[in-house]
Amino acid sequence: YEDGQNNRYLRHGSQPEAQPTIHGMPELQPYWAAGYSFSRGHFVVNVPYDFYQPMIFQGEEMSIGIRGFTIGYDFYAPERSVCFHHYAEGRNKRLRDKVPHYWENSNQYNGAGVKAMFRLLGVVHMNPEISPDRWDHSEEEKYGLGGVRTPELFYETFGVDVVNKRTE
Repeated sequence: YEDGQNNRYLRHGSQPEAQPTIHGMPELQPYWAAGYSFSRGHFVVNVPYDFYQPMIFQGEEMSIGIRGFTIGYDFYAPERSVCFHHYAEGRNKRLRDKVPHYWENSNQYNGAGVKAMFRLLGVVHMNPEISPDRWDHSEEEKYGLGGVRTPELFYETFGVDVVNKRTE
């Protein structure tokens, strides 16, 4: 879990570089990553980015993954890493820090990220301590959950405790 936008949300880290425990086939896993997603085109039609979540950069991947899970999609990781990227690290940091960042405009959208994070977490049932009247339900049928599986089944399957904000 990570803190941000006045909330705690689930965030996956980088691909671990340990020896895989499953060999010869992709491994079922809970995480969907924007930078490494391959599917047929119907995925993005059925699980679109939520246009009611402006100023969100961390947390949207978990939301899309959980929403996809409820629609019936499963996610797999290859046995070994096949691609990666570095954010502004090491000798590239000085040069990369000159690239504009979306949050540089956050003062123009004061409070939008906090409001969006309440919605993001509310839609996927990740903040049961927050009353549903605290977040925007606009077009929830389009940007919400599927009817195949529940978010609660996702949390049970993958060891996520949304009450105590912990993972196994």
